[in-house]
Amino acid sequence: MESLDDKQLILKRAYDDLIFFGRAFLPADFLNKSASPVFHHEIAKKLISTQPGGRVCNILPRGFGKSILAKAAILHKICFAKKGERQFIAWVAEEQGQAIDHLKYIKSHLETNKMIKYYFGELAGDTVGNRWTEKDIISAKGDRIIAKGTTQRLRGRTEIDIRYTGIVLDDFESELNTKTPERRSEVKKWVVSTVYPALEETPGSEGWIWMMGTIVHYDSFLQMTYDGFLDAKKHNKSYPWDVTFYRAIEDGKALWKEQFSKKKLKAKKK
Repeated sequence: MESLDDKQLILKRAYDDLIFFGRAFLPADFLNKSASPVFHHEIAKKLISTQPGGRVCNILPRGFGKSILAKAAILHKICFAKKGERQFIAWVAEEQGQAIDHLKYIKSHLETNKMIKYYFGELAGDTVGNRWTEKDIISAKGDRIIAKGTTQRLRGRTEIDIRYTGIVLDDFESELNTKTPERRSEVKKWVVSTVYPALEETPGSEGWIWMMGTIVHYDSFLQMTYDGFLDAKKHNKSYPWDVTFYRAIEDGKALWKEQFSKKKLKAKKK
C-alpha cells in the first residue's frame, strides 16, 4: 500500500512538472505514445507557471501536441486549485463544436479518471449538483470552464458581472476564417474588443491568455503576434507575449522525430 510520504512526493512532482502530471494521470496521452519531446517540456513549464496577466503564445505545426498540453494544464489547474481560488476559463476554438470536444476531454477525466479521484478526490461538478453540460461545466470546487467559438460573445447575461481568470485560444484561426481581408479583420477586432475586455482586471489577479495554433495566413493575428515578438527581440524591447515558435523541421532535423520523422513529413506533403 502506498505510504502518505509516497503520495505527497507524487503530488509534489506532479505540481512542479506538467509532463510528470500527464504521465501519472493521463498516461494514454503522455506515456503510451512516444516520449515527450524537449519542446513539450518547454511549453509545459510556461503553461503551469503563467502569472496573472500573462500572455503565452505557442506556435507549432498541426498535430504537435498544442491542445493536449493545454488540456493537461487546465486539469492541473483544477486539481491543484487552492480552496476559494476559483478559476473561470473560456476554451475558444475556431468553431464552438471543436471547443466542446476539448471540454469533453477535461470533463471525462474529472468524471472517470481513477487516479485523479484517488489523489484529488471527487471533482466532477454533477456529483454536487453543479452545472455540468457539454459546453459549460462547474467543478465540485467551483471552477468553471466554458466552450466558445471564434468571434462569439464571451460574456452573456449570466457572465456580465464576472470576468475570466483565463482564456485559451486554441487554433482559433483557420484557412476559412482568414480567407478574406474582412474575415481577418473581424478576428483581429474580436480579440481586441471581446477577448481582452473579458479578462479579470483586479491588480494581482489579472486574467491570462494561452494562445496556440499554426500560422495559416501572413495577415493573421497569430502572424501579427509573432512579427511583433521578432521586432521587439530585434530592438531589445519588452513584449506582452511570451512566444514559442517551432517548425516541423528545425536546422535540417525533425523537431519530433519519434512522431513526425522527415520521411513522414515528406510523405504528408505529397
